[in-house]
Amino acid sequence: MYNVFLVDDEPFIIEGMKALVPWEDYGLKVVGEASNGSEALKKLETCHVDIVLTDITMPIMDGLELIGTLKERQPNTKCIVLSGYEEFDYVKKGMKLGIENYLLKPVNEQELISTLENSVEKIEKSTNDEEAYTILRDNTIWRSLNQDIDAKEWRERVELYSLEFDTQKLAVVLMQISSEIEHENISFFRRRVEELFQSVCIINPDGELILLVSSNCEDDFKKKLDELNVLFAGYVSGKYHISVGSFVCSTNELYKSYQRAKELSSFRLVLKESGLITDELTNQYMQASLSTSYKLDDLKRYIVGSEQEKAFLWIKGSFAEINKSTKKVAPTRIRGFAIEIVTSIQKEVLSHASDQTVGIVKRILEAYSIGILVDIIIDFIEGTFRTLEQKSEQRSPIIHSVVQYIQEHFHEELSLKTLSYKFHINSIYLGQLFQKETGLVFSEYMNHLRLEKAKQLLKETHLKAGVIGKQVGYSDSAYFYKQFKKVVGITPSAWKAMNINS
Repeated sequence: MYNVFLVDDEPFIIEGMKALVPWEDYGLKVVGEASNGSEALKKLETCHVDIVLTDITMPIMDGLELIGTLKERQPNTKCIVLSGYEEFDYVKKGMKLGIENYLLKPVNEQELISTLENSVEKIEKSTNDEEAYTILRDNTIWRSLNQDIDAKEWRERVELYSLEFDTQKLAVVLMQISSEIEHENISFFRRRVEELFQSVCIINPDGELILLVSSNCEDDFKKKLDELNVLFAGYVSGKYHISVGSFVCSTNELYKSYQRAKELSSFRLVLKESGLITDELTNQYMQASLSTSYKLDDLKRYIVGSEQEKAFLWIKGSFAEINKSTKKVAPTRIRGFAIEIVTSIQKEVLSHASDQTVGIVKRILEAYSIGILVDIIIDFIEGTFRTLEQKSEQRSPIIHSVVQYIQEHFHEELSLKTLSYKFHINSIYLGQLFQKETGLVFSEYMNHLRLEKAKQLLKETHLKAGVIGKQVGYSDSAYFYKQFKKVVGITPSAWKAMNINS
């Protein structure tokens, strides 16, 4: 669908034009109107149009002035003149400006439709040729930014696409829009950016805009960046960010500037407002560890205990605490915390790493807001609950009963032998079946369960560690201390001191 814009100082003429042509039948859509050239130019700054139908004689700015200015700004726009005067001077000026046709009012319907069809045909041919060229050029630049092209081929492509820059200072500017945006609007932004900087702007496979900019004047560069920021602020409804890479000395080093722009773009995660991301902005953020009061042991306990709502509240609460903190924590630390949640649960709750781990980590690294990060973790936790439920359903009735009994009597002296007597099953067979269905040998399972219960008591009571050891099933306090330090890494009293305030 191609966009059409109507310009005439007589409102009834515009309404008549809308009704005269079955626009959609010809792949056209009227997207705007104006009563003079000046008003039209202002409105055309905010939307992309392919065809403009304009009157000649209008107040403030006439049709020929409009076409002249528009051809400078958007040379590919097709212009059709509608006039009540058949004056040769007007026709001659219009032809010089490259108009598609000069139609007299009242407009002949068939003549107008024929002109529109010819204009569409030219647009399609021009678009196809331009897109083919642009795709090849963009692909070359994209490969260079990712160090996927050799020096010889790069030099040949630079010459072919006239990509030489006449300055010693080059940089990459990365523009990312968080909300979904149509391809034609992305193309519109690309054209506006190229006009503003008089440079090459590509669209990468992720729909991001990448500008290659050259500048010898820092003040001029900053001024244009501010204009670019205003451009996005005026036309983007969702969040957007513009990351400015470091300056380099040649096109061969542009990949370094792009890498820096990508590093800066990771700060989208912690920025609540849209705008520019520069070194000056990110230097305020610290690589200090997170001071969240939420501890992973609580989350794991909720998951093992099938307390889904508490697990979700833990996730939301922990990231809400990070989000509202006055301390500016670098996004690498926050993403690291999210990855730690995933890997810890996979290792200690699921007892194995999932095939989907790489995909989850990739999503975490690409998340551009705390809200999206929370959604990713909650999706993962939901999947964990489903996996545990499926495992539980797949257990044989005897193991299901044994596990339930252990959960209720973990503090007693339990062994495969005592359990085999209780459930009338051979102890060797019970041990094999238990390991097969839980993924742990019986002794490991008991030790893990008792230590988790011990942590809970250390955190929630004032009992001494030796007493707690006996309450969770360790008859020998020294053995309890030894096992706790071996598995947890520190003594029970040290662990209590670290977690008592959480």
